[in-house]
Amino acid sequence: MKKIIILASGNGSNFESICKKIDKNVKIECLITNNPMAQVIQKAKKYQIKTHIIDSKSINKNEYKELLIKTLEKYSSIDLIVLAGYMKIIEKEIIEKYKNKIINIHPSLLPAFKGMNAIQKAYTYGVKYTGITIHYIDENIDEGTIIEQKVIKINYKENLEYLENKIHEIEHETYTKVIEKILKTM
Repeated sequence: MKKIIILASGNGSNFESICKKIDKNVKIECLITNNPMAQVIQKAKKYQIKTHIIDSKSINKNEYKELLIKTLEKYSSIDLIVLAGYMKIIEKEIIEKYKNKIINIHPSLLPAFKGMNAIQKAYTYGVKYTGITIHYIDENIDEGTIIEQKVIKINYKENLEYLENKIHEIEHETYTKVIEKILKTM
């Protein structure tokens, strides 16, 4: 059986999609969140997934890094770490220890529109196409080897909220399939 850990900070729509769709031969060992108020915590309870809360606002950066490392080390046989709306930078030490075992999903066609508010940035900029990118993480924000991208044409007759919903649909359709594909190669 393959084992994954999911890191998330927000409402957990990608987390829940993975929980619903992941192959029965894949076990979600736990959820790690940096936000004690995140809605994803309730979703983890719903799916009976162990949750670790490391409140990043109540401790300094080094303490957070050390607690995250200790938490990850509790799960020694992990195959993949999946970032699903995780709004913290993963430290170099963790990236090196789990090289090519940490993936992220980003709501743009990287390298365009890195960082926060990528959907809004693409819409405001006026590009014809946007989409999602699933990639391995490295020391730089929203960089690393691209695993898969999905492209959609922006229809400016629709509003930003419509585009955001469309992007989330594509994320939910794609992320679990890519996770499973990666795990099959391990």
